[in-house]
Amino acid sequence: MKKVALAILMTGILFLISIFMVTPLISNFGYSSSESSYHLWTHSLLLTMIFTAIFCTLIIVERINDLRQKQVEKTD
Repeated sequence: MKKVALAILMTGILFLISIFMVTPLISNFGYSSSESSYHLWTHSLLLTMIFTAIFCTLIIVERINDLRQKQVEKTD
């Protein structure tokens, strides 16, 4: 239950970071027209999700490498 609550909290934090930090950055790259302003938040959330997936993948790979190294040290 603790992990679920932490996941919900982190999701909320990432959403707020996306809205208040990533959205203004993207809007400076030419999203000022009326057609693209509808998609500004969507693109901001997608960009945040991409970098979150990359970050999580790097953490998982690092954890796997640590476990493999511990297993090699055990067998030696």
